[in-house]
Amino acid sequence: MHKQTEQLWQNLWNQYGCKLRIEDGLVNAGKPGHTAEASKVMEAHDGRSTAAYYAVATVLGVPGESERMRILSALAELQLTDDPTSPQYGAFRWYREETRLNDSNAAFFILMPLVVLRLLGGDRIPEDQRALLDLMLERGASWFAHELKQPILYYSNKIVSDGALLLAISKICSLPEHEQTSIDFFNRWLDYTSHRGWGWGENLSLIYIQIIMNALRIAMISLQTSHTELRMKLSSVMDDLIDYVRFHGGCEFVPTIRSYNVEGNLHPKSLMWRISGVDCDPETLSETLSSLDGGVYYWLFEEKLQRAEPAPELPAQRKRLERVMDDRYAHTWIGITGRIGSINRFPVVAGSYQWPTWGLGWQSYPVSLAVLGHQVSYLRWHVHDGEKERTHPASYASAYLGPALFQETWYPDVQLRSVQNDHVVLAVRSMSRLHNEACEIADEWVVPDWNGNTGVALGADGREWTILQYPDSAVLIAPLSGIRYGGQSRQLPQLQKVQDGNTLRLRQLLYTGETQLLQQARLESGWAIYYADGVRGFDEAASLAAGLRIDESSHKDGEVPREAYMEIRNTRLYEFEKQLAWLTLDPHQMESGDM
Repeated sequence: MHKQTEQLWQNLWNQYGCKLRIEDGLVNAGKPGHTAEASKVMEAHDGRSTAAYYAVATVLGVPGESERMRILSALAELQLTDDPTSPQYGAFRWYREETRLNDSNAAFFILMPLVVLRLLGGDRIPEDQRALLDLMLERGASWFAHELKQPILYYSNKIVSDGALLLAISKICSLPEHEQTSIDFFNRWLDYTSHRGWGWGENLSLIYIQIIMNALRIAMISLQTSHTELRMKLSSVMDDLIDYVRFHGGCEFVPTIRSYNVEGNLHPKSLMWRISGVDCDPETLSETLSSLDGGVYYWLFEEKLQRAEPAPELPAQRKRLERVMDDRYAHTWIGITGRIGSINRFPVVAGSYQWPTWGLGWQSYPVSLAVLGHQVSYLRWHVHDGEKERTHPASYASAYLGPALFQETWYPDVQLRSVQNDHVVLAVRSMSRLHNEACEIADEWVVPDWNGNTGVALGADGREWTILQYPDSAVLIAPLSGIRYGGQSRQLPQLQKVQDGNTLRLRQLLYTGETQLLQQARLESGWAIYYADGVRGFDEAASLAAGLRIDESSHKDGEVPREAYMEIRNTRLYEFEKQLAWLTLDPHQMESGDM
């Protein structure tokens, strides 16, 4: 460990570590836990933060050895060890308050700081503690090997972390059979990622890119000079992730999958900004790390971070098409004053949108826009089921334990299709096979922390464009034809403007009325979004809107049966005579997954 890293750890300890409450060897989180069982207690005792506490305390030599042994022993008690024949043998409960395995990710999150300590600072661990730690690691290897038998390849951060920890443990504990299992896994995962993509899309997540990078770094350290070809491939993946982070230049990704940024924060904190060379300011380092976990992650990359240089300056105006999975792509356009992004198809993996206890719908922003100095705004589904409001996306606190958009376990098929050309996006969103209770369903454009001016201007075709005016830019938004509840054909809706405190919502109401069971084959909403970079003042924005025209049509092809709501739709956006964007959409293909 470099002296600078040790000093950083000392600062983190003084700022965070020494203030943590340790009760019977585990950190008291001071609040309920995030899993189903732990959410029912007032204060949960957390294994993940305890493991980071133990790693940092061991390196710094605080508190005493007997206290650190008590902490490690308490962590060992969270591991499932009663039945060596159980498929869950070696896994971890996340919290002391849990009686069963609630989260299959707890093992790698708890063991990761311990593995990093053992790999990089094993000489600082007293012998008796090292013996207990290695026993925990060997048991953990059984769990990770079980998870890799049928790896969830689409769940990148989880399965790559499992593979990396199994590889590291096999080196630490001399387990050649487990080493080969992990090598075989990484070769399979690399083949999958190369040929198909990133599964459900964690390569678009600043949060989960960091976790993936941590895992890949552990794998690289564990391989050392062996398996040169595998090391080179893993290094290439890491370089690609760094390049994508660098492209965004310190701002929230637009679009993004698996984020919890409902507040529209422009500059989320992440060590990845430093790893990519976007942020090299030493004054903000402790704030960036913000926890003992962050210090552990820093240790993994200390060689790179010690000699970090600012990333090469990118053009102020730039764009990028990033493959997510198969033919699903994220499109990002960056201008002088803001940026806009979209995914051409969401969800990118069938079956991943929503389930009773998980799903990506509540934590993803498939169409979003950022204005520098202001906020990130985004599309959001809004449902009121008669008892509570449910949104996609939603805050972590409100949705983690109940993330679905409706209360029933039967859900409609929710889809998005979009096309983007630089600063212009056309998007169509749908719910098929609706059979759910609600008193309201709406699709919304949400602008947090809004204090600007809004107005309405007419396009060349007489369509209303809502203008969100910023000091140095404007956002022009118009609804496309959609299908409301009770309707069979597409009609142009009115856009409703609602101000809730400092949050502005532009709403397309698909149903509002008494709470009842709603049954309909298809609901549909659509959006045209135009980011006007450098447009100052409402008059200039209105003049721009006056040159915009949207042509919408739908037709039967005569090749397959089509009700009115299943007709192929075509949408073209023109600026005067120049076609800016063109979206063709076949509902049959959407529902079959072919498009």
